[in-house]
Amino acid sequence: MNILKKMSFRFFQKVLHLSMYFLPFKEPLLFEGEAALENLIIKLKQLGFKKIFIVTDPNIVKLSFYNNILKKLEDNDFLIKVFKETKPNPSIQQIEIAYNSYRDFSPNMTLAIGGGSSIDLAKGIGIRVTHKNKSLQSRKGILKVLKKQPFLVAMPTTAGTGSEATVACVVTDEFTNEKYAINDPVLIPKIAVLDPKTCFELPKNITATTGMDALTHAVEAYLGNSNTKKTKIMAKSAIKLINENLLNAYYHGENMSYRENMLKASYQAGVAFTRAYVGNIHAIAHQLGGMYNIPHGLANAIIMPYVLEYYGKNVEKKLFELNKLISSNSENNDHSNNAREFIKWIKNMNKEMNIPEKIKLDGDKEKMVIMTRRAYKEANPLYPVPVIFDEDDFMNILDMITE
Repeated sequence: MNILKKMSFRFFQKVLHLSMYFLPFKEPLLFEGEAALENLIIKLKQLGFKKIFIVTDPNIVKLSFYNNILKKLEDNDFLIKVFKETKPNPSIQQIEIAYNSYRDFSPNMTLAIGGGSSIDLAKGIGIRVTHKNKSLQSRKGILKVLKKQPFLVAMPTTAGTGSEATVACVVTDEFTNEKYAINDPVLIPKIAVLDPKTCFELPKNITATTGMDALTHAVEAYLGNSNTKKTKIMAKSAIKLINENLLNAYYHGENMSYRENMLKASYQAGVAFTRAYVGNIHAIAHQLGGMYNIPHGLANAIIMPYVLEYYGKNVEKKLFELNKLISSNSENNDHSNNAREFIKWIKNMNKEMNIPEKIKLDGDKEKMVIMTRRAYKEANPLYPVPVIFDEDDFMNILDMITE
């Protein structure tokens, strides 16, 4: 990649970073803890809502906490319609089906209960509501929604995606196997409900991969060049909470404190990256999700150490700063050694939670080339990464992580 092109990317990122101070980034109203659901119901009554369109997935509806939510809403005289067919990596085609169901019901608001897929699908419905004659494909990119969205409440059931706090709606096109984001501040949910009881029945492998997803958000936000004072604070707090709670939540899933702290970490990481952006790790993970339907958190967890090592000296100082949050042995100022220790900590976390070091793919070279090109287009010029990757760099990482 020539120097002029890199300079143009950096100029774009700088202008976008400065413009962020003038955009309406409003954090959602937050309900946390054991009484979160009860406080939400009180608020919804105050706002005069009557009809709720619930977006969730087939696994969630089988769980006890979901039936408790449904009963409490019905006991408080809310009319409810449920869309429960959300799939991982929700597609624009599936969003169209959900949108038609939403339109037939004509609700006052939407309640997304689930992981990032359910929340993204709910955001996609909102985009279609306000852009009846526009396709979701045409909204790809940044600031292409702009219109006030239907009232959305997000109740995450995994501590990972941070979608309850972000400007992003991530969707997949079933026909092209492309996964991409629609980014706009109007997509931030109005209310986020962080109820630790929703995570008690989460399988260990999902606890692991979604927790590492949250860590990826915080790390990429902190390493990027578009930080604010607040995003740095949020990213650091999230990393500290993940260090203190993720393995405990993995082994002790019904512990209220661990689950509550992981939900807080995921939310804080979401707040951080929705202003500071993610980076090359996500650019690759999105392609693996679109092309091979690999779960997003799993992809991020596997990719992260490879990309951080690939960055080399460009991130050593910042990784040294992050290592001080998680290690008592980081007193020396050897940036290189501390950076290696931080990456080693990530690898150890993955190993402890049975996350593999590599991803098994089908060896299709044409797919690899397509993913490389798409990753490059996603990352550039948007992501303010510490090192701008060209297509060869993305291919190198794909080669490293696959077997």
